[in-house]
Amino acid sequence: MQYTVTRGEKGKIEVKVNITKGEFDGAYNLTLNKYRNDVKIAGFRPGKAPDDVVESHVGLAKILNESASTLISKHLGDIFKKEDFVPIDSPNVAVESLSKGSPFSFTSTFTLKPKVVLGDWKKIKIKKVQAKEITEADVNESIKNIFEAWEKDKLKVKSEKLKVEGDGAGESEEKTSKFIYDAHGNKVFFEDEESKSKSKVKSGSPSTNAQDKPDDLFAKAIGARDLAHLKEIVKKDLETLVADQVEAKLEEEIFAKLLEMCQIEVPDILIDDELNRILIRLNSQLERQKKTLEDYLKEQNTTLDALKAKWRPQAEKNVRISLIMDNIGKSEKVMVSKEELEATLKNVKSDNLSNEQKADLEAYVAVSIFQAKTLDLVKKTVSS
Repeated sequence: MQYTVTRGEKGKIEVKVNITKGEFDGAYNLTLNKYRNDVKIAGFRPGKAPDDVVESHVGLAKILNESASTLISKHLGDIFKKEDFVPIDSPNVAVESLSKGSPFSFTSTFTLKPKVVLGDWKKIKIKKVQAKEITEADVNESIKNIFEAWEKDKLKVKSEKLKVEGDGAGESEEKTSKFIYDAHGNKVFFEDEESKSKSKVKSGSPSTNAQDKPDDLFAKAIGARDLAHLKEIVKKDLETLVADQVEAKLEEEIFAKLLEMCQIEVPDILIDDELNRILIRLNSQLERQKKTLEDYLKEQNTTLDALKAKWRPQAEKNVRISLIMDNIGKSEKVMVSKEELEATLKNVKSDNLSNEQKADLEAYVAVSIFQAKTLDLVKKTVSS
């Protein structure tokens, strides 16, 4: 077996392999004998049918293709090991010619996983900003904003029409479906001012003005026990938000430093994969909002191709960061234990998944844990 390797841009590889007649004959005879022993042919004992009878019964093309496939898999595996090739896509194989008793050649093309040339990242030093202390004024301002938005939404809601039969007898009112989300993400249903007014007229009660400041009734309406409890919830949420912002800022500074000191030639296939993942996340967000991608494109006055072109720089940045973190994690021997994997998978429903889907899910979770542990290691190393 002889082969030549041609290297293209961004990790593109073409391997041309020449298989001698003798090697192909050997592989062909092994395949032929396997079928001779396995298939039942009328008039012949197992393993005793002549070559031409077996070829006619099984099909010459099938035997030729299986023989070639065996040699292709074997030689590509040997070449990958010898050349230290790690493809990121399935190799595309083209056979030039294939016939019995002849040599044959094939060409395989694929994309290599890019090599990461990273400097001494441990020399990076970043001062971590302390999270801002949440004051009572911050909490009150946040509650004020929530209250004003709540009041504004109430005033915007239109009441549903009253169903009146006869001259007032048998009146009925459908329950409004208008709602807002409270601090916990729960729906809070409420009547708008018009329906409240009509209700007051029906019952003979005088109308009342809207609340002018947050109180216990308002707090209960959005899911808290009272105003004091709402303040506790808001303070905790603000502290979490500020802490997350501090961590996000630290991570962005770390990633910027790593990108500056790293050299990677990113293949287009990885960028395209990341663009597809971004699109999947967008679709998930739109589904939760009861929207479609077509709706979103119309709102943004754009096309899918234009959207992907806009996202492409960020997608490439995401890929670069992912490759860098993968390189660091492996060099630092970051491991994911069986216990960590099982603990995470306990919270994931997988009863309706096939074995293949479960394997894919486990691989995805393992990578996620690996990335999180690696990022935590980097942050602890470079931040002070």
